[in-house]
Amino acid sequence: MPLSRDEQRLLAGIETGLRADDPAFAAKLTSDTADRYRRHEMVLTHACLWLGMFMTLTGFALLHQVPAAGALLMFYGTGILISALIAMLLRPVHDALQRLRRSDR
Repeated sequence: MPLSRDEQRLLAGIETGLRADDPAFAAKLTSDTADRYRRHEMVLTHACLWLGMFMTLTGFALLHQVPAAGALLMFYGTGILISALIAMLLRPVHDALQRLRRSDR
């Protein structure tokens, strides 16, 4: 349901007041900042994926020479790998829920 002209004018006044009162907070709410955060989050997730794969494979390689260290690396690496995969798979669901919440307001 679209906003009426009065509501749009009132919302524009609130946004202007917010930018004047707290520019740092208003900057956090811009789409540019959200896109930057999303890119940062994806880079971090991909880094965790690569780190998890590296740790898991290194753990497999060390399993024969140093069993305790190999098993530890393998389990930690697998944990990082799985958590990064879950984060990547749930990101579209999180974005869809955010859009639904914004559209309900």
